[in-house]
Amino acid sequence: MSMEDTIRQIVREENEKHQQEIKLLISSLSQSHQDQNHPKTISVREASEILGFGVNKTYELIKRHKQTGFPHLRDGKIIRVPYQALIHWINQQSTLQAN
Repeated sequence: MSMEDTIRQIVREENEKHQQEIKLLISSLSQSHQDQNHPKTISVREASEILGFGVNKTYELIKRHKQTGFPHLRDGKIIRVPYQALIHWINQQSTLQAN
């Protein structure tokens, strides 16, 4: 096995570990959020907290929604994120990354 193959194998194994950790986090988030009553929509800041991203990264996902499929609603300058659609989007992303 060449050095390059060895490095690729290590990276592949690390990626698999991270994907498993992400799946567990998403699963626990989904479980804990399903048990509570949530508003139909949440603010971008609240969405960023659920995602574990910064607000700027969340706005970037919204800006590139045609590529990312990130769920959001606009009412003039106000942007809201449908809560259930966000949870569904997170689950989809973890499935896509696992494949």
